Amino acid sequence: MFAKIKLISLLPLLSIPALHLASCTTIGVPAAQAKSSQTVNLAEGQVLQLIAPEARPDGQQARQAYYQSAFPIAESLGYERHAQLNVRQKVASDYDPGAFLFFSWPGEKAAEDFAQHPDWPTLKATRPQAWSELKIYNKTLEDDLSLEFHASKHYSVVIAWFNPEKPGDYDKYLNGIEPAVERAGGRFIYKMRNPSFEAHASPLEGPDQITFVEWETTDGFATVQGSDEYKAHAKYFGSGLKKFEFYWLKSQ
Repeated sequence: MFAKIKLISLLPLLSIPALHLASCTTIGVPAAQAKSSQTVNLAEGQVLQLIAPEARPDGQQARQAYYQSAFPIAESLGYERHAQLNVRQKVASDYDPGAFLFFSWPGEKAAEDFAQHPDWPTLKATRPQAWSELKIYNKTLEDDLSLEFHASKHYSVVIAWFNPEKPGDYDKYLNGIEPAVERAGGRFIYKMRNPSFEAHASPLEGPDQITFVEWETTDGFATVQGSDEYKAHAKYFGSGLKKFEFYWLKSQ
């Protein structure tokens, strides 16, 4: 029921003017220099880490202490930051992250070595002082991955939890609307399937898929909703998901 109600309400929400981009203090991540494009180029076997932070207003000091202590350890093991997509509009979600950030580990062993570092349990325990929530999704890549995010374009992300009774319906929906997405100036750029999930304030029920779409304009999805493909396949969105989150993003 949740999915069907939200699905009907998406079209008017998409016409809301774009929100002002959150500041780094609100996002709760170290400041990064704005660029015309950001790239993520990873090889098979590397671990892609996607982080969606919701900063505590009173947690800036705790965040800085965390960065100064945890990042040097992680970076000594090959941990890298690649890109940041700021949340411009929360369309359908009870969660309110400031951004989606792309990091990577050289491989599973590096991530495991970090988790085994003697200082890590103490550092990890400080996260609730810095963030109301810190959702982290990890995926060991089965193929090479190349992404490029442009400041002139727009991005959407849907985080989806499948209906276990009809787990294939969401793919039917995405595959069915893809021609309409392409005509509207959009393209599917990455689907993170079955990521591992980590959080400190949410139920540890990870999503089945995280889907990123690049758009030429913010009204691209509204155009898709008027298409014959969408009308024929929207039912699979409702039947295929038990819940979802939907955000509009912008490359910083």
